[in-house]
Order: sequence, then structure tokens, then C-alpha cells
Amino acid sequence: MDAGISSGVSSMLTQQKVGDAVGIQVTRKAMDIEASNAMALVNGATEAAPNKTATEGNLGRNIDVTA
Repeated sequence: MDAGISSGVSSMLTQQKVGDAVGIQVTRKAMDIEASNAMALVNGATEAAPNKTATEGNLGRNIDVTA
């Protein structure tokens, strides 16, 4: 009877380890996808942003710092 209990506990621990390993792999994959999406967002934002400075007129040249 002890052998049956021991094998049952061993089986449960093995299943738990496999479940933990799968969860870790899924988390890593999700983090890789998020990193890729973040880089795409940053690259897209830098490509779309105009590289102009306010050299003419008054728009964008002065900052009102009083609240």
C-alpha cells in the first residue's frame, strides 16, 4: 500500500513540474512577443515623428512655466 501512495505522489510531483515548466515557457514566449511589439512601436514612432524644430514664428518656441 505504501508503494501505491508513493507512486501516486511521485506522479503528482512530476505533473506539477511539467505544468510549471509549461507555464514558464508560455510566460517567456509572451515576454518575447511583448518585447518585439514594444520595439516595433518605438521604431514606428521614431520614423513617423517629424524631425523639425521651431525656427520660424512663435508656435512652439516659448514655454509658459507659471501655473
